[in-house]
Amino acid sequence: MRFFRVKRAQEAAANNSHLIPYIPLQYMPNSQPKSAKVHTVNNITSKFPKDKTWCVAKPSSTEAELFANLEFACGHVDCKTIQQNGPCFNPNTSINHASVAMNLYYSFHGRNIWNCDFQKSGLITKTDPSYGTCKYA
Repeated sequence: MRFFRVKRAQEAAANNSHLIPYIPLQYMPNSQPKSAKVHTVNNITSKFPKDKTWCVAKPSSTEAELFANLEFACGHVDCKTIQQNGPCFNPNTSINHASVAMNLYYSFHGRNIWNCDFQKSGLITKTDPSYGTCKYA
């Protein structure tokens, strides 16, 4: 089964490389031996899969992406912390508010890598983005 996927991916890449997403082998079933203890998430490698991680907006995100992420996340979690007078309101920027909301969504839904995708505008970090009175979950 693995050979078929690899062969098919190689053929597709040769013909239409711009159409085939890159899927690292660690995400393909049966691609690692059962004894593998290293986990990779968004190029973050850890021997401890439960290391604390946070989800933030990519600095290259457009205003439209940030607004869409904010609307989506706040439609599923309580975003009171980024409302005026909330602990994460300042700085009052779209990237700050989107990052806080995206992280709330990410943490509420189990910190799975797919909960920080946001149409490729989310970024998982091992560095706590908390600041001042704003504490990321």
